[in-house]
Amino acid sequence: MSGERQAADGIYARWLAAGTGVAFAFALLSLLLYLSGALPAFVSPDELPRLWTLSAAEMMRETGAPPGWRWLEYVGYGDYLTLLGIALFALLAALCTARVVPAFLAAGERLQALLAALQVLVLLVAMLGLFPGAH
Repeated sequence: MSGERQAADGIYARWLAAGTGVAFAFALLSLLLYLSGALPAFVSPDELPRLWTLSAAEMMRETGAPPGWRWLEYVGYGDYLTLLGIALFALLAALCTARVVPAFLAAGERLQALLAALQVLVLLVAMLGLFPGAH
């Protein structure tokens, strides 16, 4: 393995480790704020066991949960703030992969850079739900 390729691998690993730490701390803090009642709850923690028995569609209807990315409008509620913490974990793969594209280019590995950029594109398309009927 070339030194430049090892550098790209190191960049990915460092970003993943740092991002995981930040996402975990954020998720833990937001969960504590939600469970403690320090932030208002959109859905009370006491209601969760009953709601867990419902399908996702039924739960959304019963609670009035927003569809799609509209949940971002509700991050002032403790339960939606915890969802943001989970979303940070999901975003990590795209961020780390995007970060190594310049390293691959600097190492002259254009094919690796292209594949990494395409992977980021696919991840972003999936995150944005641009093909909502596809499973």
